[in-house]
Amino acid sequence: MTAKRNLASLTSAFTQKTGGGGGGNQNWKLFYPFWKIPVDSIAVVRFLPDLDPDNNLGFLVENLTHELVINGERKTVPCLSMHGEDCPICALSRDYYDEKSPNYNEALGKKYYKKKSYIGQVIVVESPIEHDQNQLVKLIEFGPKIFKQIQAAFQSGDLEEAPFEFKGGYNFRIRKTQSGQYADYGQSSFAPKQSDLDDEVISQLNLFSLADYRGKDGVTKMDRETLEAMLIADQTGSAFSGGDEGGAPASAPAPVAAKPAAVKTEAAPAPVEAPAPAAEGKTGSILDQLRARAAAAKAAQ
Repeated sequence: MTAKRNLASLTSAFTQKTGGGGGGNQNWKLFYPFWKIPVDSIAVVRFLPDLDPDNNLGFLVENLTHELVINGERKTVPCLSMHGEDCPICALSRDYYDEKSPNYNEALGKKYYKKKSYIGQVIVVESPIEHDQNQLVKLIEFGPKIFKQIQAAFQSGDLEEAPFEFKGGYNFRIRKTQSGQYADYGQSSFAPKQSDLDDEVISQLNLFSLADYRGKDGVTKMDRETLEAMLIADQTGSAFSGGDEGGAPASAPAPVAAKPAAVKTEAAPAPVEAPAPAAEGKTGSILDQLRARAAAAKAAQ
């Protein structure tokens, strides 16, 4: 796929209406906590492509969750609609929102409505807060406000390449302001000029499969029976003894390949022993090599 076709398909995906911030995952150490930056400051990150070649958004995945009160504690559970399945919690929310329903209750409709966020992976280029520089690639989770700024960039036609291109991509500036008592990220934007990642940085990239980090606390999906049992417990206040995981994986897998060497954001990292992928100016062939490396590492496990 050529770079222009790639950008065109991404523009289409980001222009379409989507279903559904964070970092509350049990894998929280993998996430860059941009929400901790001071008001009126900027963090600069570079988005990286998803390992999944079938992800139509290219570098982000949508994360849909619900909040339930289970055994007296607030729990966040994944929405089944993320997996193309009917979700009982969504159905209940719709019933409460339906003015013709005998159960109409707007407040409860809002309570059970799915919460939406987006997950990507980045290199942190500039940061006003300390972060673990031993981990070159970090996950990032944010809400609809930042996503709308990304959508607007695609809709504007100002992007000349896909922003996650290793060569010719765009840094993204997360700008934090204050709106009343809440933080506001509505002034975040892509940098106006394209830039290249250093070849030595590219050679150290260990990319994530972003869908592995949807959900919450490492639980990316629950079976319908477990979700219904938890919903009943929330509705009735009865005890739920099915466990937090509900048969789902206890934790999301770690990124493939070896742990990257420590790297400072203001300087290129030292070369690693493994040979660097050939840098041909576009993400394409380099990303194919990273995916092949990921597949080989997974097969060796």
